[in-house]
Amino acid sequence: MVEVIKALRGPRFEIHHIARDKFGNGIAVRVYGEMKIAGKETVYARELGLNTLEVLMLQPEAADHIMYGTSVWINHKGELDNWASVDIFAPATNYEYTAGARVGPMSAPNTLPHEGSLWLGFIALGE
Repeated sequence: MVEVIKALRGPRFEIHHIARDKFGNGIAVRVYGEMKIAGKETVYARELGLNTLEVLMLQPEAADHIMYGTSVWINHKGELDNWASVDIFAPATNYEYTAGARVGPMSAPNTLPHEGSLWLGFIALGE
């Protein structure tokens, strides 16, 4: 069953699976799912069901033939309730997604979403 989480400030998360592995005194948690997010938005560890966020891998999911690139910066890896900043680029069109940005004919092709967000498959690792 998919758990849907809608953050008040923007991103939407669909959690498909959470796996917990016990190693000695610690517990490692893997979260698999999808998120609809724009560039320059943040993902908090608690939104993904984690206490700490250590790794966030993203895979763009789009039906058009434009290559999308994503980058992630995690603030204070391993600390309680940390967060990650997500950037989404379409390098072929020299366009960066931003929250609430509308696509104009001069800035990007008309195949990009009008609200500036994109579905990303993700795997998050933490505790």
